[in-house]
Amino acid sequence: MRELEKITLDGVRYIVWDELRGTSPEKSGISLLLSARNGVGADVLLVLPKDRPLAVRAYANDGSEVAVDNNARCVAAFVLEKLTLLTSGMEAATFEATPDRVEVRLTDSFCARLFPSENRTRIAV
Repeated sequence: MRELEKITLDGVRYIVWDELRGTSPEKSGISLLLSARNGVGADVLLVLPKDRPLAVRAYANDGSEVAVDNNARCVAAFVLEKLTLLTSGMEAATFEATPDRVEVRLTDSFCARLFPSENRTRIAV
């Protein structure tokens, strides 16, 4: 099972993928994840790289990389602060404008669909 954050800020729905818990999906997996019909339903996927979490990358629902705007940076900072506080055992500070936030849990079978190249088996010739 994989847990993600779905945050809505100024009408834009963001899914935050932390690479500390595993690599991010490929282009087709991003489209599936962000799909309102078959996935979680969001506008932008934010990826927090494990080696440089402040170097946030953003992807649109077609899987293409897009520019990271100020709202995306605020969402990433919100999630990074939450992760830092959870690992240190401290309580979260109260924000004046807390974004709408939902925890999303992906099943193992859905996660397997996000990474199609890892699931291919070789056929001996």
